[in-house]
Parts: sequence; structure tokens; C-alpha cells
Amino acid sequence: MFTTRNIRSARAGSLVGSALLALAAAAPAGAQDKAPAGEDDSAISEIIVTAERRAQSSQDVPLALTTITGEAIAPGGITNVGDIAAVTPNLTVTQFNIGEPQFYLRGIGSTLDSAAADPTVSVFLDEVYMGRSGGSAFDLYDLDRIEVLRGPQGTLYGRNVTGGAISVYSKRPSDNFEGKAGLTVGNYGLTVLRGYVTGPLADGINGKLSISRLDRDGYSRNVLLQRDADDANTFSVRAQLLAKVSDRTEAILTGDFSRDRNAGDCRYVGKLDAAGQAFNGLYAPAIAAQQAQLGITNARQCAVSLEGFARRNMGGVSLRITHDMDWAKLTSITAYRGTKYAWFQELGGMDVPPAFVSVEDNEGETSAQWTQEIRLNGAAMADRLNWVVGLYGLHDHVDRFANVPIRFGPTSPFNTNVFLDRYWLQDATSKSAAVFGQATWEFIDGFSLTLGGRYTYDKKIIDQFYRQGATTVYDLKDLSKSWTRFTGRVTLDWKISRDIMAYATFSQGYKSGVFISQSTSGPAAATPLEPEDARNWEAGIKSQFLDRHVQLNVSVFDLSVKNLQLFRLVGLTLFSENSDARVKGLEADLQVVPMRGLHVGGSLSLLDPKYRGGTFDGKLLARAPKWKYSLDGSYSFDLGDDAEMTAGVSFSRSGDYFMEATNLEVSRVKAYGYLDASLKYTSADDRWDIALWGKNLTNELVVKHSIIGTAGGSVELYAPPRTYGVTANRRF
Repeated sequence: MFTTRNIRSARAGSLVGSALLALAAAAPAGAQDKAPAGEDDSAISEIIVTAERRAQSSQDVPLALTTITGEAIAPGGITNVGDIAAVTPNLTVTQFNIGEPQFYLRGIGSTLDSAAADPTVSVFLDEVYMGRSGGSAFDLYDLDRIEVLRGPQGTLYGRNVTGGAISVYSKRPSDNFEGKAGLTVGNYGLTVLRGYVTGPLADGINGKLSISRLDRDGYSRNVLLQRDADDANTFSVRAQLLAKVSDRTEAILTGDFSRDRNAGDCRYVGKLDAAGQAFNGLYAPAIAAQQAQLGITNARQCAVSLEGFARRNMGGVSLRITHDMDWAKLTSITAYRGTKYAWFQELGGMDVPPAFVSVEDNEGETSAQWTQEIRLNGAAMADRLNWVVGLYGLHDHVDRFANVPIRFGPTSPFNTNVFLDRYWLQDATSKSAAVFGQATWEFIDGFSLTLGGRYTYDKKIIDQFYRQGATTVYDLKDLSKSWTRFTGRVTLDWKISRDIMAYATFSQGYKSGVFISQSTSGPAAATPLEPEDARNWEAGIKSQFLDRHVQLNVSVFDLSVKNLQLFRLVGLTLFSENSDARVKGLEADLQVVPMRGLHVGGSLSLLDPKYRGGTFDGKLLARAPKWKYSLDGSYSFDLGDDAEMTAGVSFSRSGDYFMEATNLEVSRVKAYGYLDASLKYTSADDRWDIALWGKNLTNELVVKHSIIGTAGGSVELYAPPRTYGVTANRRF
């Protein structure tokens, strides 16, 4: 369906059939919104972003940037952070469970789940850093936009990152009383209730309340317990107060809460004939026979006797104060984020494969994070010099547990009839402080130089405990390590004309070292991995042609990461290590508005991702497809009396990639594609609309996570199958 572009175009003639679809299939993707009043709504609209901590047109930002506008975020479009991967170049999102979404940008990401770990690709909510991965995979609704910055962000963003940043911005309270209520129903028992109300509460004070409730039956089945899995049950609420203290001062207080109560995942054991599986496939025939015996006939089935679950509570409060002075604008953002989640699952996808081995997984954590950012923005020399300086601080405390019992059966090559309980505890505190600054100087008409830098101090303090059976293997107290880094950025951009800009940039990123989780070795648990250091060389062009009817953005980059932090399962043991990596690539984005009401576009990304040195020298980076593209088109036409119909279609396809750094064939995820479509009617007074939509219309079986099976095959989780429904909205 039509996701990244949201054109509410004015009237056009009749729908042009297959010729337009052919045109859509020839073009790659960008982002579009309604044209502001007074602008030509038959052209590509300007999108204002704050990627550099000041308001700019997205076409004036000399960075690789994808923007997704708010109207794309709907039950039939983008509903969670993972959905944006389909329309963002070189972004891959996998998910091990409710608490561990894994983001990879340009092949750079991490699966580390330590209580002391930091994300490699960070998520920000209204400029507040989400330090725990389990707190970043939230339900998306009532948003203004999403900005995805690709590549290292080592200057302006709290907690430097080596892969990239995903910034989510909610809509602000309005000066006028208004509201919206929506209902969605669909297959698999989908029911979504969403709405908001906003308006003035008192003189100078506006408020807003947004609520979302989503319920969906499972699309997988535990045939042993006759119970659904992979279901969804989510409730979210967000409240905002906007106070205009004076003509110069504004404060916005935001609180949000989200709760998930799910039955957990269903894991299928597949690829039983693939190369590289455990014991060279010795146990594969027995696993296949047991699947048949248990009644497993397709990949959306599992057979486990335990009743799994996935539960999560998360939320936060933030206070943002801005004060305009004669010479600068002061911004203060004070925020608290908290998460609590746990899950229980059978890692192998079915009970002991012919009395071989069974591994259960019960893990969870509680976290509390405080952040404070203070910055000054200013301009001088008749706006030829724009600058920002600031301070940033973070304090994060995480308690994490992992209980992973293992049962060996009589056919196991290890020990027969043995139950082995493995239990880990982590109590970690992370502290970070930074000072940063950036300035952009237009030193000659059309030529601008940007210089930026950030000095960061990080400290990790952790207690590590591991018990195996009745034996305490280690109990380590007050382990600590600190790191400091300076990261910088140099960018030169040339405004060739009003609509064409070229740029070249060098940027650095950094992620602190980390004490690993679930180690069976005391010395390994006491020795942190080295920090990640990223360097990125990039050049690009942003352009519009034919009076803003065509937009083409292209970038090429060469990204090197030293000491990339890896985390992988080998047999029954988890290993962590550092490895260097180098990624070269190209990203292109094209939009075309050939006539009023019609939009076609898409994106293309190419990667050459390799590990350099170490265990995996020369192998392809995990979760980094060599190619990926998306195509989309929409057409809006008048039904008379100003009512409007909009038809949209989109298709995205990713090349295959390996889930593991080993590049074993059993860990390969095959190329896959998504086809979505929608048809939306909007009333003449714009007060209500109704849409029919479908996602993954070809019902493709797409792996969202896998691990190499201990006994054989690949233990896999799958993304949703074909889904469809109807959404109705009423505005008042």
C-alpha cells in the first residue's frame, strides 16, 4: 500500500490503469505530504525536518535522510518501528522477542542484550533517547513524522551511535478544539480503536490526549496445546500539556504509557536439508519424523508443552522548555523512561526432538533511565552562520535475569536424562556525559561548511552472577570501566541552484564498550568488549526538476567500523567478540508527480558489506542484504461534490542475507517481497473517511528471526501473513 508518501491531491480525471502501474514499477521512493495552503498541490510538497536540531526543508539537509509523514502511520500502513524498514534504504529490522527488536542500518547493528549494552541504531521519541531496545518497539499512532538518519551520528544526538538514528515525533497539542476517533477491523480478529482530543484548557495552555487499543488473534498455532501464538494485545496512551508561558517561553509536558500482554512466539524448525546445520544433519530425519508425529504440517505451527508469554510495560515523562533570547534559543529536555518486560518460550520450537535436547528461555528486565539535554541554537551574519552547542547527561539502571534450563534426553551425545539449570543475573548502571557543538557557515554564496564535534564520557558499572545447576560459577561485584571519545563531522555542501544541492561529508560515530551477558566464563564476564568506532565518507546530491514535479536524491558512502560488537549462539553457549567491518554502498530515492493527483516513486539501495579481520574475515555482514528496493504509486480523483477517492499500491523487495556472521547456509534468509494496497474514500467536508487495505497480499513467508538449531535445522520466527481490513475515521 501507499506508505511513505501522503499526497492529498486535488482532483484529476479518470484513473489511468496499467500504464500508470508500469510507470510506478519503474521508479524508486521518498516522502510526501499535503501541499501547504497556497502551494501548487500538483507538485512535490516541502517537508520540514529537525534532523540538525533546527527547522529545515528535508532537501536542504546534507545528510542521508528518509522522512515518513504522519498520514502513512495507520493500521493499514506503518504501525510499529519495524514497519519502516520496508520503505527505508538499507534498514533491516529483526525481532527475537517482545523485548529485543534488532535494528541494522547499512549492515551495522547488534544483538547484544546485556543490561549494560547500548543500541547500535538508536530510537528517539520527541528527541528523548530510548536506551533499552525493548522500549523502542512501541505502537505508532498520532505522529507528526519519523526521520531516519543513516550512518554514524556522532555530533548532535544524545548517546553517539555507529549505525544511525530513528527519530519519532508526536503531534503537538492544538490551539483549536478538535479530535478524531477511528475503528479498524480485520482478519485474525483484528480490532484497533484509536483516537485523540486536543484543544485549549485555559489561557495559554493547550492539552492533548491520545489513546490506542490493538487486539489481534495469533497467526501461528501451538498444535500441542491447541493455542494461538504470535498474537497482539496492546494498550497505549499519551497525554500532553503545552504552556505558552510568555511570548518567548514555551513548555510542553508529555507522559506516555504502553502495555503488552501476548501469548508469545511460535518457533518452527526448518531448513532441515540446508548445509551447515548442527551435527551435519545427523538428527534432521528424526526431527522431521517428530514434526509429522506431532501434527506440524506448515511453518506457522509449533508443538511445545509450556505456555509461553510475552509481557511488557513501558512509559515515560518528559519536560521540554524553550526560551527565545535576542541572540539564541535555549532548549532544555528533561526525561525519564522506564521499561519492564519478560518472556517465556521454548527455543527449539517443539518439545525434546526425539529425546535429544530441550532449551527453555525465561528472561526479562526492569530499567529506569534519566536524561538531560540543554542546548543553545543561534544564527549570525544575516543567517549565513547557524550554530548549536549543548550539554547532555544520562543515568541508566537495569536489572536483568535469564533462566535457561536445558534438558538432555537419552539420544543426546552429551549426558542422558540430565536436567541442567542455568541462571544469570545482571545489575548494571550506565553513566554518560557529553558536550557538543556544530556550526554551518555559508562562506560564499551557495557554498556552506559544517563543522561539528562531541566529547563523550561513558562509564559502566555492573554486578554479574551465574549459577549452573547447584553450583555458583561466578559472582562478580562492582565491575567497572570508563571510556572517552571525541567524534566529529565535516561537511561541505554546494547549492548549485534553488532546487539542486551537492554535498560531501566525513563523520564519526562511537558506541561505548560493554560487559557481556549470559557468559559461562567468569573471566569473559569480567572483561568488557571494546567500544565501536565508526568513520563514514559520503557524497550525495539532492535535486528537484521540472518545477518540483520530479525529485531525485542519491548518496554513495564508504563506512568503516572498528570493534563491531558481535553476539552469537554456538551450540548451547553464547559468545561475544569484536570484529572490524567495512561497508560500501549506494542509496537512491526518486519521486515523480506527473500530473495532479498522481504520484509514483521508490527507493534503491546497494551494499557491499564485509567483515575485516578476526573470526569472520571476508564474510558478509549479518542481516545486510546486498540490494533492496521499494516501489509505490497513488492516484486521487474527484467523485463529485469535493468527495475524493485515493487508490494506492506499494511493493518492496529485499535480497537474501545471512542471519549469522558465520554465513552458514542454514542461516540464510531468502529474498522476499511485500505487496500492499489500499483504497480510501474521504468525504467532501473532510470529516470522515473509510479505507480498505491489505498487507503482504502475496502471503509471503518472511523470516523475522532465526537461530541455528542445537540439534539441527534453523529455528525460525515469521512476520505476519496476508492481512486485510477496513479502517474508518471520524473527525470533529
